[in-house]
Amino acid sequence: MLPFVGIPNTIKQGMSAYRDLFPRQAGFEHVSRYLSGLLLSENKTLQGIHSQFVSTTEQPLSGRRAMHAGVFESPWEQEALMVRHRLQVSQHYDPRA
Repeated sequence: MLPFVGIPNTIKQGMSAYRDLFPRQAGFEHVSRYLSGLLLSENKTLQGIHSQFVSTTEQPLSGRRAMHAGVFESPWEQEALMVRHRLQVSQHYDPRA
């Protein structure tokens, strides 16, 4: 599989609706990379996902431990995220279809 050089535009667009739920930009970027890896990586482990991202000169990547902290230890609210997710998904749901 080819390495990831950034977060795909479709994931960036989808995640933009959740940006305000993450107090730190770095944590939001870690979650966006993690989600990208869960969707696109063959190896769904944190180590496997992190290893597929390559650093660019404008934005060096932090270590795997920082990704873990950003995803699993960051002060974002799971319930607020789920409420927002339900709102986002419901916009595209037609119960008559």
